[in-house]
Amino acid sequence: MRAALSGLEDLTMRVNRMNMDAMQLLRDNRGFEATGVLRSALALDPKNPFTLNNLGVAHEAIGDYGNALQFYGQAAEQQSSEPVVVTMNAQWRGHPVSKMAAESAKRLQKRMRDMTAAESQSVMFTMRGVSAANQNDWDAARQNFLKAYSLNPGSAFSLNNRGYVAERDGDLETAQFFYEKARKAEDSGVRIGLATQRLAEGKDLLSVASDSNGKVDYALEQYSQQRRRETGPIELTPRGAGQEQEKQPAPNAPPATSPSVPR
Repeated sequence: MRAALSGLEDLTMRVNRMNMDAMQLLRDNRGFEATGVLRSALALDPKNPFTLNNLGVAHEAIGDYGNALQFYGQAAEQQSSEPVVVTMNAQWRGHPVSKMAAESAKRLQKRMRDMTAAESQSVMFTMRGVSAANQNDWDAARQNFLKAYSLNPGSAFSLNNRGYVAERDGDLETAQFFYEKARKAEDSGVRIGLATQRLAEGKDLLSVASDSNGKVDYALEQYSQQRRRETGPIELTPRGAGQEQEKQPAPNAPPATSPSVPR
């Protein structure tokens, strides 16, 4: 009996520690990593209301609203009266965890109702695209980013990710065009929840798009200088002397930024 009790106490402490680690990751705007830690904690204790609620928080942070609602709902269903000690919102400290989860679900549902169907689907495809890119499945990522853009072409995130697609395709001028539009979009001040590059997470889209645009400008200038060195001075050619040389495509530059999801 002592061994069983000791094992139970060790499990509880381990799950609590994992939840605390996940909350720190969320504070550092590393939502994708936080979901991984919390899913491991949930496997150890599937009905832990704190883990369920925190999974809701983590999935909401990366733009996965469907799963966020699911986990908030499961945490609320536990009807736990255990008080919240560690939370991203200090106002909920000391309140029952299940009550906090229920209120979070209501808030997120309202947020989703305020979004159009196209906007909601766009977020879903964007999230899928970033996840696919993180798994090095660029074909799937590209398709999802293009779908997200077609559904919500005015979103700073859709525009930024459309620019990233163009950059990966080697079309730097088109990438520059979309990065500039992303920088000027109405929601460019929204923070990034999930990105393929950790440094981009937590930043506002405006700064990321501006940085990407600057890097693409530099890449285009480098390419122009290279072309001038390769072709030399312009020479006049008599009409009909030969077919026009095929225009060389711009070389693939290293991606200047990463695709991202609104927080």
